[in-house]
Amino acid sequence: MYQEKVIRIFLKVMKNEKNTKLLKQVLELIGNTHSSVCNVFPGSKLNFSSLLENYVHFDFSEEEAENHWKNIIERYQKLKEKLGNEANAHLAIVDYFTNFSKQTLDQPMLIEVHVFRQTEQAAMIDSLTGLFNRRYMDIILKKEFNRCTRYDKNLSICIIDIDDFKKVNDTFGHQFGDDVLQELANALKNVLREEDIVCRYGGEEFLLILPETDNNGAFILCERIRKNISTIYPFKEKKITFSAGIASFPACVGDPQTLIRCADRALYEAKLSGKNKTAYAPEERRKFNRFPQEWKLDMYVKNPRNLITGIKTKNVSFGGLHFECNENYPVDTNLFLHFINPADSNKIIEVKARITWAKKLGEIKFNYGVTFINLPEVLKEAFSTEI
Repeated sequence: MYQEKVIRIFLKVMKNEKNTKLLKQVLELIGNTHSSVCNVFPGSKLNFSSLLENYVHFDFSEEEAENHWKNIIERYQKLKEKLGNEANAHLAIVDYFTNFSKQTLDQPMLIEVHVFRQTEQAAMIDSLTGLFNRRYMDIILKKEFNRCTRYDKNLSICIIDIDDFKKVNDTFGHQFGDDVLQELANALKNVLREEDIVCRYGGEEFLLILPETDNNGAFILCERIRKNISTIYPFKEKKITFSAGIASFPACVGDPQTLIRCADRALYEAKLSGKNKTAYAPEERRKFNRFPQEWKLDMYVKNPRNLITGIKTKNVSFGGLHFECNENYPVDTNLFLHFINPADSNKIIEVKARITWAKKLGEIKFNYGVTFINLPEVLKEAFSTEI
């Protein structure tokens, strides 16, 4: 009954359109999956291409879609003769596009596209607050960290934690606690820039990703948020506050997890110092000491015959180095570096490394940062000797 009602509404809306008969056949075919019909009604334009897009993730003109539907109906009727009630819209569409259509699709998407997109979005969104969740945070933080590293930009993160949230829940109930989380989420969204990202980190914790922002800018933002929520319900009436910990790149070196760890330590300090405060993470000491000497090395990417010679390095450490050259390599390229060990009759030592960031210095000149994948002990000794 529901499907029939939807079909009647469609036909009424399109009573002045051509090919009403074909449209009716299409709607009857997909009637068993009525959500397909509902997806293009009433918000979308009612046409053959919209209906087909629900099954095949491919853009067709209206004329192309109309011809495809004619052929799909024919395939369905033939399949129904052979299979009886086993035949359906999905089977007819698969059979047509994989076996009979000149515009064959290697992998037709046989789920409704809007359902797929909704599912994909739901996997990244926290259902209570409407913010991005931890899964999305991990993805976008890595992306932003790599971008800021590559282009030598600042990046700050801030972990915000509601003070004494367990006490709030115990005193006023969990529904009230959910309201507090939602109100804080709204307050965060209202104050952030378009390029900033706020995620629900877990429980009563939120994490802000602030591209091209140093720790001072992040601190100012946190205090603005604190001032804003102090004037709205329920924070003002119930005296609910938050503490925050900030960590910034490049002050806190390492990787995204190092940033989170530093921000978490800063949050802990804010809690210890009386709550309702914002604390900075101290500058992180480098994992490896930098050696000031320049080393000359040769290198190649895949073929040792294509050796690039006379490359000068800087900022050498046990973890990696920087170098300049005229070749353009993408990030994550594996290199083979040839060091000369003066302590061992200038013997060549090959070291495998990976490019972690790149920066264009001129038309044909590039600066690279690489991480050693394997560094022999003998080379560590050579570095230390040259200090």
